Amino acid sequence: MARRVIEQSGLKEWQRWLVSLQNSEIENTQSRIIRTAGLRALEHLDDLTPVRTGRLKGSMSMGSQGNVFKLQTGSRAYVFVGTAVSYAQHINDGFTQKAGQFVPGYWKGHTFHYKPNHDDGMVLTGKVIPGAHMFEKAMDELEQDIPNILDYEFRRMYQKLFS
Repeated sequence: MARRVIEQSGLKEWQRWLVSLQNSEIENTQSRIIRTAGLRALEHLDDLTPVRTGRLKGSMSMGSQGNVFKLQTGSRAYVFVGTAVSYAQHINDGFTQKAGQFVPGYWKGHTFHYKPNHDDGMVLTGKVIPGAHMFEKAMDELEQDIPNILDYEFRRMYQKLFS
């Protein structure tokens, strides 16, 4: 399972100051930061996820603890982003076929369709299938977005607290 922690310099000092305020606006700001980061991660995953049938791409969601991928920002704030589709991790990380394994199904055009208990099928060659690494790439892109998200939300909070 992929797990990344994004660190932002100066954030701990801000957090200490914010904790001292004990204001519900602080909790709202943290919630908005996490939700915005989760939505941005989903946008990046949507752009980076390979599509054959669209099932994997369409299954990406935020908030489900059954998701394959998890996004954690800081030590206590987190959001679950990803999918519960069972083959998602193989698409992300890649895999090696088991040489000699029979897979039941049929060919339609240039696409093989898996069908359990089918009489025909194919025998795997042991080929290495490279991963798309869409989650890692999405996290790299999100890491570039985090300073802007934090800046926007802190400015918004500052205006609410001190205007």
